[in-house]
Amino acid sequence: MTDTHDSPPDAPDAPDAPDAPDATPGGWREIYHGGSPEAEEAHFRDLADVVVGVQRTNKRKSGSQVSRRTFHAKIVVGVDNAELAFRTDLPSDLWAGDFTAGARLPAVVRLSNASGTVRPDGSPDLRGAALKLTLPGGGEHDLLMTSYPVSHARDATQFVEIARIGAGPKPLVLPRMLAKLGPSETARVLRNLRQANRPSPGLALESYWSRGAVLWGATGPVRFRLSPLGPLSPHDGPVPASTPPPDPADGLQADFAARLSDASVRFALHIQKYVSERLTPIEDGAVEWKESDSPWLAVATLTIPAQNTLDPNGRATRERVDTLAFNPWHAPAEFRPLGNLNRARRTVYAASAREWHAR
Repeated sequence: MTDTHDSPPDAPDAPDAPDAPDATPGGWREIYHGGSPEAEEAHFRDLADVVVGVQRTNKRKSGSQVSRRTFHAKIVVGVDNAELAFRTDLPSDLWAGDFTAGARLPAVVRLSNASGTVRPDGSPDLRGAALKLTLPGGGEHDLLMTSYPVSHARDATQFVEIARIGAGPKPLVLPRMLAKLGPSETARVLRNLRQANRPSPGLALESYWSRGAVLWGATGPVRFRLSPLGPLSPHDGPVPASTPPPDPADGLQADFAARLSDASVRFALHIQKYVSERLTPIEDGAVEWKESDSPWLAVATLTIPAQNTLDPNGRATRERVDTLAFNPWHAPAEFRPLGNLNRARRTVYAASAREWHAR
């Protein structure tokens, strides 16, 4: 990444001290809104009510008769026969749970546009990638990512407030944001949104970031990323960007289907390790973990095999995948999501899913 992202206004100058209150042996800790998990959870329930209101506003504005996901409403790709294969030479210090050297896990993949309303694929937008892994002993493990390395919001409160403002009248968005966030934060948020929301050259050419941190067993907190690979070898390097596909309503869907018609589509999964609260903050989702501070480490390859995603069977699979709930909290305990934004998702996603499935 060549662009930089702001550090929080009160970023500490030193890493977490190992003997800080509630710090783990690795020197990291989570800080709860209101001072306790209970206070934070009550706050998240209030935020969930706001998100459901945004969901209903999006439904009303779109003229749809049904509620959709609050975000990532439009599925572009949905397949259920992908595989996540871990490196056979994966260093043992990166092993966690079923993520071990040589492990091969079946994966459902959902690629989407990030907007809460269904718009033409050529519209400027973020894009999302969601994986649902089937674990050998039963159960599932979801990995969620978005096509920009950091969130526009520092925490869940800011995220929901921006979503509420954005769902309102367009002429009032800027004055309401200035009143709520102040000039500096408003400028940062708008800069992030301008850089992140853009036409896509094709979903097979995008990289997707977790943005927030998750626990990775004894490795500690990490962020993860999917990056495109060539169809032949995981060592071919990233696929170069191309010009955007034609701009019909479903241009990204057609582009991905054409790529899959005679070759697999492959992505590399990388992780970054936590270093310190100053360089790799857990609680602030708007700060990028820079590669110069924490290098990306290749751990696995995601392969979506060649197939016809536009024939009746492919369309039925996409529709079935679109009924699934993807949530970062669908994960074993050793991979629990970390940080305010991720902790909020457990409560907010559940409320949003109830509204969505009530359709």
